[in-house]
Parts: sequence; C-alpha cells; structure tokens
Amino acid sequence: MRKNNGDNGNYKHKNILRTVLRAAAVTAGGVLIALAGAVFAVSRWLDRTYDMDFSALLHTLISPLKGTSSSVINDIIGECVPAALVCLAVYAAAVFVFYQRRVTVRLSANILRKERCIDALKLSRRVLPLVCLAVFVMSLYNCYDVLGIAEWREAQGQQTEIYEEHYTDPADVEITERGKTKNIIYIYVESLETTYASKAVGGFQPSVNFIPYATELALSDENISFSENGMLGGFYTTPGSDWTMGGIFSTTTGLPFEFPTERNSLGKHEKFASGVTSLGQILQQRGYYQEFLCGSKSEFGGRRDYFEQHGDYEIFDHATAIEKGYIAPDYYVWWGYEDYILYKIAKDELSRIAETEQPFNFTLLTVDQHSVGGCVCPLCGSDYDEKLSNVLLCGDRQLYDFVNWCKEQDFYEDTIIVITGDHPRMDTILVDGADKRPVYNCFINTGLEPVQPMRSRTFTSQDIFPTVLYAMGFDIEGDRLGLGTNLFSDMPTLSEELGIDYYLGELAKSSLYYIRRFS
Repeated sequence: MRKNNGDNGNYKHKNILRTVLRAAAVTAGGVLIALAGAVFAVSRWLDRTYDMDFSALLHTLISPLKGTSSSVINDIIGECVPAALVCLAVYAAAVFVFYQRRVTVRLSANILRKERCIDALKLSRRVLPLVCLAVFVMSLYNCYDVLGIAEWREAQGQQTEIYEEHYTDPADVEITERGKTKNIIYIYVESLETTYASKAVGGFQPSVNFIPYATELALSDENISFSENGMLGGFYTTPGSDWTMGGIFSTTTGLPFEFPTERNSLGKHEKFASGVTSLGQILQQRGYYQEFLCGSKSEFGGRRDYFEQHGDYEIFDHATAIEKGYIAPDYYVWWGYEDYILYKIAKDELSRIAETEQPFNFTLLTVDQHSVGGCVCPLCGSDYDEKLSNVLLCGDRQLYDFVNWCKEQDFYEDTIIVITGDHPRMDTILVDGADKRPVYNCFINTGLEPVQPMRSRTFTSQDIFPTVLYAMGFDIEGDRLGLGTNLFSDMPTLSEELGIDYYLGELAKSSLYYIRRFS
C-alpha cells in the first residue's frame, strides 16, 4: 500500500533532519581534529623551543599581537597550520570511506554480505565524531602535561604570607642622600645571562665565551658584579619576573609582577600598581629627568604605562625614532629597529640631556638577543654556524663600545652605569641542559666596595632595586626595599635568609594581600 502525502512529508523532513545532523557531526569532527593537531603541534613546539615555566609562558600566550615580532607569529602559524591540515586530510579520507552507501569488503576469498558492511559503516559513522572528541581531549591533556600546568595550578591554589611578613614599603623608609647623588644609565640587555660565557670563567659553554666583553666588565677590579659562585654569575629570576615587563617591574620595585590582569595589557587600566613605590617615583621626587628608550613599540608589555605612571618618564620608542628621522616610516625589523640604531639614539639623547645639567635616569632596553634565535644586524659577523652565537658576539661588542663612549663623556664622572639582563633566555639555544641560569649584572663607576664579598651572594631580581639606589648615593634605612636587599650591605637577602628554594616557592603562590595592597 502506498504512503499518503503526509507520510511522505514526514519522511522527507526526517531525511532533511538526518542530513543536517550528519553534516553538523562531520563538521564538528573536522573542527575538533584540526584543533587537536594544532594544539598538539604548538604545545610540543613551545616545549621544544622555550625554556620557561608556565607562568611566563602564560604571559606570552595572552600577550596582544601589537608590537610582537612577526617571526614569532610566523613560527606559531608554521607549526599549527600544517599539523591541522594533515589531521584534516586524514579525517576527510575517513569520512569519504565511512559515509559511502556501497562498500565491498574482501576477506581472504570470501565476500562479506553487503548488509554486514553497511552495519559496520553505520557504526563507524556514529563513532567517528566521538573519536575526534577523544583525540581533542588527548591533545589538551598532552598540552597540560608538557607545559607544566598542573604544577602551576597547584602553586596558584596555595596562599603565601611572604608579603605580610617581609615586604618593606619604600614610602615608610627613610631614604637620604650621601652627599651628591649620581646620574644613572641603566642598560637592560635582552636575555643576557652568564651561561653564554665559558665554563672557565663561570659560564656554561664548554670552551667558547660568547660574551667576552661583558665578562671583562664584570670581572674587572674597577667594577662590581655580584655572584654566588666566586666567578662570573648573577641573580635568580623569580616567578613573576621572568619576562621583560616582569623583569623591569621587579628590578625597579622589589616585587614580582603578579597582578590578576592580562599581563601585557596594562593600558586598559587608568592607574596600574597604584600601591607600589618604584625607583622612578623616588628619583622623580628628587628632581631627576627620566627617559626610557627601546627599539620596539613601547605599548607592548605595558611598558609605556608603567614608566609614565611611575616616574613620568619620557618615552623614546619605534614611533619616536620614525618621528625624529632615525628610521623610515615603513622601517620595521625584528621587534622594531636593531640595537646599532638604538645605541646611536642613546648617544644623541644622552648628549642632549647632559646639556641641561639636571640629574638624570636614562634607561634603555636592547632587543637583538630576543628569542627565538636573535636578530642578525648589519654589524654581525658569521664566525659560527649558530646564528645566536654571532648575535651575542655582536651585541657584546656594541655594549662594550657604548660603555667606553660613556666613559669619554663629561657627564661620566657623576654617572653610574648599571647593566643587567631583563630575564634568562626564553628559548633553549646555547643554554639547553644548564642547571642554573644566572642573569648578568654589572655596576660601573660606583666608587663603592661591598661590605659582604660580592662573589658570595645569593640574590634575585628584587634585590637590584635597593642596590641601584645605594649605588647612586642614597642611604636606605634598614637596607631593604620591597622584598629586596641592598647587596652592598651585610644584610642577608631574603633568598639567603629563607633559602632560595623556599623563597621561589613562596613567590609562586597566590596572595590576596598582594592584590589588595599593590593593585
């Protein structure tokens, strides 16, 4: 008996619904399998390429693209897109097979019945989206495991009282001048750690020293470089200070950067870290002219907002270099412009500032040694097959030449030069396998000698803050600011007093006091 029109209509509607659901399932499966491939590839690439904990990696992942080197973006795209396409191709082949209406399966000499084949295919079609979901979940778990998210979550789930017990508010401490205080040129050298030096002088390289001039400056009897190993060494970075903005914040406030914000989007806040007193604010109150020079976009990492709000710094960045005619309007290399241009600008700016006879704090941040692999500039040689080796040698020579230029200027007599890295290297090139990653430090023209031997100190980026102020000619009541200790004094640092492992562990934990007090 023939079906009536109503039955036919219902039948057609059911077929349409079945087709729509099948298409939705196929599409969802494709999206999940592509995402799984991308997540798996990128997580493995991050683990292979970068050498940092998840806290610093999280900062990198949530950074806005504005100001980011195109090479980083290209590397990520180059990893995830091919993996996603391969997974999609395999998935498309599976869909093609499983969604055929007629398939003949041969086993030995026997031909299976068509009905049994169709049943197997129906089962496969139903299972396929679940398989895609399972693969996607596995890729997320792999990411969770490889990137150390479990350890990070465990630490974030605990509360520390280290700030309540040990924080020294600079606003509550008497900071006085020891006679005439000095100007400061603070040079943050991108990713400068002492593992680039040879083992013979305290580094990690088997035989070659890729920072010979920086080593010479640090080990010179005329300068001071603090270390814990008796030779070339440096400071530990703590959780919250192991990327550029975190490193700058930590060395100028004595605090790690642990605000519950998008760490590179500080511009969203009218006032950032209003409860914090920084180096810039202390010097501003004493009439210092302050300027921050970088070879990239100053908005990246919230650097412009931080320096403008904490010391009223003048900002000289990529846009300023275009405005002043140092580079063409369409010039953009690496993160903006190379260090050889940055040092040229620094010389011109210092010459201009010195004519005002106002005390100054001139802070600059280099960029050529940034991960991944560094940037080869026109001044770089090609002595080594590894690009970063040549970049390090070139940057080392430029730094040394700039310091020597400063020494020849009239302002040098009344100026100290402080050189530190901003954080350890974020990729693994030349440093893979190093058990310690000290960050470089050197204090030039201070005229001081430490009370405690300078090569027997265990210290972190927080200790740089009070040490810089003391080197400039300021006495600090109690020799502590923030969580930092003046390294020229005989006061133990918190990492010496509490033990470095305990100290780092506490800073990895959460603190409601920190958020309420410093935000």
